[in-house]
Amino acid sequence: MMPAQEQAYQPAAIAHAARIGFEMGADIIKTNYCGDVAAFRNVVAACPVPILVAGGPRNGESGDNTLQVVRDVVAAGAGGVAIGRRVWQNENPQRLVREMHDILFPGADHG
Repeated sequence: MMPAQEQAYQPAAIAHAARIGFEMGADIIKTNYCGDVAAFRNVVAACPVPILVAGGPRNGESGDNTLQVVRDVVAAGAGGVAIGRRVWQNENPQRLVREMHDILFPGADHG
């Protein structure tokens, strides 16, 4: 559930889209992360079903902030992440997935 393009990363618009998804019967919501932990806590609180955060495009010239995004959304109470191209385009996808796993499941075995 993504807000309109011009509001794609605005917390209120993300919360509204997530709530609509819940009210339409979704058991889980995939949406954007607004970039602010405190604001995203409000998004999570507005939606009674788990929220997964979409990976979206990499951060361009400023570097790959994927692990920080994962840390932030976990801190905000999201259920997890749904990241594709940030993994596939990474120079070491296996390492990135292992590091994401460690953030999402602290203390768990890599199996």
